[in-house]
Amino acid sequence: MMRLFFKSLWNNRRRNILVFIELFMISFVMVNLIIYLANILAIYRIRTMYHSRDVVLVNISNKIPEPAATAEQAFLNLKKVFASNPFVESVSISKNAIPYNYNISTSEYTHGSDRFGMSMRYVDIEYGKVMKIVPVSGRWFNETDRGKSVRPVMITKDIDQKYFKGNGVGQRFTNGGEGINKEEYEIAGVVESFKRSDIEKPYPAVLILLDSIKPQSMWETSYLIRTGENKTSAMLAVAESQVYSTLNPENWTISSLNTLENMHSEQNNENYQRNYLSVIIALFVLINILLGTIGILWYNTNLRIHEIGIKRALGSTGRGIRRLLIAENLVIAGIGLLIVLVIVLQVPITGQKELEPGVMVQSIIISYVSMTLLVLLSTWIPSSIASKIRPAVALKTE
Repeated sequence: MMRLFFKSLWNNRRRNILVFIELFMISFVMVNLIIYLANILAIYRIRTMYHSRDVVLVNISNKIPEPAATAEQAFLNLKKVFASNPFVESVSISKNAIPYNYNISTSEYTHGSDRFGMSMRYVDIEYGKVMKIVPVSGRWFNETDRGKSVRPVMITKDIDQKYFKGNGVGQRFTNGGEGINKEEYEIAGVVESFKRSDIEKPYPAVLILLDSIKPQSMWETSYLIRTGENKTSAMLAVAESQVYSTLNPENWTISSLNTLENMHSEQNNENYQRNYLSVIIALFVLINILLGTIGILWYNTNLRIHEIGIKRALGSTGRGIRRLLIAENLVIAGIGLLIVLVIVLQVPITGQKELEPGVMVQSIIISYVSMTLLVLLSTWIPSSIASKIRPAVALKTE
């Protein structure tokens, strides 16, 4: 039976080679589109360390230099003023640690022979409470961490898994500086990923405990204020007056006043607009793949009406003919898809430098299931129609 099956494939090799080439090209496009879409979905589902609801951002920048000690005390006083509002739960001062902000500063770090880059985000102890950060492992900063010779840090879990094999807590690494600029850090805890928007790939980050505020440094000083539920409007209403009544308005200015929810939505909208077109094109191509496969296999079946008539005349049943046509097309499509997957696994062509874990396996499974269903759909209907033709009618068709 198998010998006759493959002999039939060989006897129709010219037509089958053309069908194979067409299905191969369709499979090639389909697999890469599935990988692309699956990776976008995988990135979207990655959890972030932040809980941004009911948080207000007040960004303050320096206009005219002020004595360092005076400036630092004024900023500590402002933190107390913000915290004194009855609708405020907690207040944090940070540097370069605003969620959903594209302005990041990176540095290179070393652990053994490994070198890796991370976004530096300087935070205080209250930052974890304001952003409701729950470490994946280890602990958040506490008062015992102040003044340590080896600065405690939190790293994102992508760095922990890649360079510390999931056992980063308690281990140390250094920055890329030399001499007096070289500094050692100890991992106090590991946190969820840092994403600047829901559909952007996570960016490796390190949270470094602030030893002092230094408000006149190159970065803006950020206050993140967690309010009670739905109380952000109350905080926004008083924030400006409280800033300028506490800080010297001749030396300081508010550069940004917003809620993190608004910033989150703005970042997402910006990224969605960039991705909408590519996703729409991908879906459009997938629809054309469906229609193209149906058209190719339907046409191929119609070309075989004369052959089907001979088989019917020799005693083949309609069910047997349907099974034969479906089996032939599944074999041809399966071989084409297998070659495509070998190519894709050897030479990434999807545009991503790194796929999220599990995306390739999921894409292979989806591709095989999709191609099988597509071939079944594209062959079953025309083969059912063709197998019902009476032998006398079919034998008249050339």
